[in-house]
Amino acid sequence: MKFMVTGALGQLGRVTVEELRSRNIEVVGTDLPELSVDDLPSLRAFFADYQPTHVLHCGAITNVDGCEADRELAMRVNGQGTANVAELCRDADAALVYVSTDFVFDGDGTRPYRHDDVPAPVSVYGESKLAGETAVLSHGRPDFYVTRTAWVFGPGGQNFPKAIMNRANQGLPMSVVDDQVGCPSMTRDLAAAMVDLVLSGAAGGVYHMANEGSCSWHKFACDILAAAGIDVPVATMSSSELDRPAKRPSYSILDCSRLTEVRGAPLPTYQDALERYIQEELA
Repeated sequence: MKFMVTGALGQLGRVTVEELRSRNIEVVGTDLPELSVDDLPSLRAFFADYQPTHVLHCGAITNVDGCEADRELAMRVNGQGTANVAELCRDADAALVYVSTDFVFDGDGTRPYRHDDVPAPVSVYGESKLAGETAVLSHGRPDFYVTRTAWVFGPGGQNFPKAIMNRANQGLPMSVVDDQVGCPSMTRDLAAAMVDLVLSGAAGGVYHMANEGSCSWHKFACDILAAAGIDVPVATMSSSELDRPAKRPSYSILDCSRLTEVRGAPLPTYQDALERYIQEELA
């Protein structure tokens, strides 16, 4: 087996490479500026040289508001770039895992979103990631997987827990939205789940992938501070008060039962993941 991980310098890609190496699996990581997924000739040359048997496609533009400001770039990288990766995986007969997002849903749901619920993105970021999903699934291969995750955090990255702890340690006042609900997901658990899935031989298609449990951003902030042993107040606010360019789903809890069936167990709770994350960050 020869694995290739795109976006290997990113928060998820970096620990995915580490996960594969911990299993003694050969892997090469790619990222900007050396290789861009929207550069098809360079990507084709890389595939021809390395000849991967499995590709974990973590590379993406994840700046939600930035995507709103530059739709063409978002669609070129997240949409066409993913189509390029899928096409080359098909030609190389390589298995593919594409990391997508809860942002493909509109957030108007009242129960956890299933893998077969109809997407309806409300942002350019969500549209661009859905375009990538469509490109992957259009090949109909049994070894092509779309994994949707949410509220990602992990060691070494810029993320919500780090921002909350930094703000608290600086003595700055905090207000966090309490009208968006989702599933916090740690990169180390996501990486393990992705590798398990692609090696399982399970049917291709869409799988939801997140740590167990759900909360609002406000509740998550309070959980972060409690886990870090920091006692500061966190006020509530509404999403409308933030006045961000891109709309966020107000409800994006994911039903991960399909992945649980494949792995035989759910991912750990987000509280457990948060404890491990903080221990690693503060070590």
